[in-house]
Amino acid sequence: MNKKRKTRITEALQTLNKTDVYSLLLFTIFKMHDIPEYASLSELCYVLDGNNMSKFLAYYGGMTIKIPTLRDMRLMTQALLLFQYVNLEKGSFDEALEVVCGNEFTATEITEAYKKITEVVANYDFSRN
Repeated sequence: MNKKRKTRITEALQTLNKTDVYSLLLFTIFKMHDIPEYASLSELCYVLDGNNMSKFLAYYGGMTIKIPTLRDMRLMTQALLLFQYVNLEKGSFDEALEVVCGNEFTATEITEAYKKITEVVANYDFSRN
């Protein structure tokens, strides 16, 4: 490589901030392995700070995961609220369903999510030892 080109590359790399460097590295990993699921990883460092990025990679490194949508998370939040009203506060299911139903989710969607939360709470231990 000629000296002039090497100098421009070095100067360009020196202008990158830490997040941009992580993005460059993650994109290069994608190109090196040619794994389609890695394609969007170069954007992950713009969502997670450096410390959390390292934790994420340490925990999930080598795994294939699928991330739920924000809508899925909001649906589960509404279903958990329904669970609280009915199972913890002993309120009426129908009244509680009216409270948690808004414009985003149907009563059927919330009810199905509620049933799943009820099943999970009954069958799994979430205590941290």
